[in-house]
Amino acid sequence: MIDEIRGAFSFLTILPMGSPSGRDAGKTFAWFPLVGLFIGACLLAVAVISPFDRELTAALVLICWVVLSGGLHLDGFADSCDGLLGHGEPQKRLAIMRDPRLGSWAVVGLVLLLLTKWLAIGALDPALLILPPLFGRWAMVLAAYHFPYARETGIGAVFRQGLGVRQLLVSSAIVGIVVIHFEAYVLWLLTLLIALAVGRWANTRLGGGISGDVYGAICEVSELACLLGMGIIYA
Repeated sequence: MIDEIRGAFSFLTILPMGSPSGRDAGKTFAWFPLVGLFIGACLLAVAVISPFDRELTAALVLICWVVLSGGLHLDGFADSCDGLLGHGEPQKRLAIMRDPRLGSWAVVGLVLLLLTKWLAIGALDPALLILPPLFGRWAMVLAAYHFPYARETGIGAVFRQGLGVRQLLVSSAIVGIVVIHFEAYVLWLLTLLIALAVGRWANTRLGGGISGDVYGAICEVSELACLLGMGIIYA
């Protein structure tokens, strides 16, 4: 279990804790929400100790958020914007998503995503910053479990090996404990719907299956939806 947790932290953050390999990679999915809790706690700490005003503090929180995750999910979101929002056959979309260059959809998507996150963070009680990273990483577990993988190779394919019911249940249990504490049942349901809706749309656009880039996109969209949802629920 310790190796699985270390693997999850190593993959989802910039912390050098040892990368998992083979079928062990899929077992790390169970601890994705735990990584989200850690990131959320770091965001809370930055917000609490910041000596700046609300807007600049929100910017520092967002920078911390991006740096801690190594920009991993933002990269997947950008590639997904280029591949899924453009025109072409499924195989062409997958090829576009492999291309390291950013297209117009990626640039526009990243700007809008980060701008909206920054504004949403500035409007929230810092204590709530625990929740979006948690829900975002659970959404990836749900999507990876529910939808087939679009490619035979790639980092997403490696991580999907070994992913089963146990990983889904453990990750959901971690989220459930936090949800009960915060009474965030609506946000949990919202995350569920976002993960399945985006996953199903991507599955259709890619001709059956989703990729690792889509996992990242689902994480980012779920985090954004959580931020916006909290702005309404806890206003």
